[in-house]
Amino acid sequence: MDRLGWERRLADHAPTLVVTLGVVLGVVSVAAFLDDVSRVGVGPATVGSLGLLLVLAAGLVALSRWLAASSLPLEDVWTVVRWCLGGMAGFATLSALTVGLRLAQGRPVAGAALVVTAMAGGGGIAGGIAGVYYARATRTARESGRRRDALVFLNSYLRHNVLNATQVIQGYTNLLAQRSDADETYLEPIERRSDAIASLIEDVKQLCDVFSGRHSPAPMDVSTVVLREVEDVQSTHEAATFEVDVPSELYVMATDAVSAVFSNLLQNAVEHNDSAAPTVTVSVESTPRTVSVHVVDDGPGIRDEVKTNLFESSVESGEGRGIALVKTLMDHYGGELDVYDAEPRGTDVVVRFRRPRSGRGRREV
Repeated sequence: MDRLGWERRLADHAPTLVVTLGVVLGVVSVAAFLDDVSRVGVGPATVGSLGLLLVLAAGLVALSRWLAASSLPLEDVWTVVRWCLGGMAGFATLSALTVGLRLAQGRPVAGAALVVTAMAGGGGIAGGIAGVYYARATRTARESGRRRDALVFLNSYLRHNVLNATQVIQGYTNLLAQRSDADETYLEPIERRSDAIASLIEDVKQLCDVFSGRHSPAPMDVSTVVLREVEDVQSTHEAATFEVDVPSELYVMATDAVSAVFSNLLQNAVEHNDSAAPTVTVSVESTPRTVSVHVVDDGPGIRDEVKTNLFESSVESGEGRGIALVKTLMDHYGGELDVYDAEPRGTDVVVRFRRPRSGRGRREV
């Protein structure tokens, strides 16, 4: 949500960008080699320089293939590309300045173009490798912070919901204790709240498994999860209409707890709708690296003052509790959560998942 759209699109094509740099380096290397041959002829030095440059060009191509096959989130892919470009520009500038100073001093530099090209290629590879390590280090730190925040979130979530439900159960139990002719009027709320507690505890168990590291994101088909959650919400909101356009075998990187993502989004779309017969549309948009699921309602939308701090909503607050849970899970999956105004009214909530890398249920590269 914080990244600009053009950065996301550029990161989607990062492998192509890096392989293009490798090809350009190879072409420039051959051109510089031919120029040297025309001036000084073929020699061990010129042939060796060409071989070195072609190895560097091949290194950039190999880096692009690694990026295409990697499971790095888009922001980390973009980090690697920035480091690669920065290393290439920095080394090329440094070598060009060095050559320029020597020429200004009247000291000829043999094969100046090859030197600058070689330094640029080496800087690109060095920058790319440094970017990979930097991205992994920042990703580890980011995941540690998210796990810590998730544990705080789970503590608040459990405390708030269980205490509220328990208080209701205790209240009705006290009423039953004072009556000798207890009937279903009192028993039904107790049963309903007891079921809610059991469901909550099961959700918390799944989330604890997720954030304890026992269940890491893996390729899974979420098309059946979406359809199942739509059925569940439809069964309790018969007046609502659900328009679902989700392809079969929709593989993303997630865990079994992803059902809580769609459950909360669908429940919010219906329960916060001011229409007697709300309509909710579920659709999918794919790119080579991501799968975006849109949940669009025709309700009143989210107020601007709520939208500003929506993802920082406290779990104790009435609004935003479900979306906070969704955001926590999407962070764990290395995905994203965006909220937009729908036209002519309503809200478009987008959950953006990473696609698997290769093979069945994985992204082809």
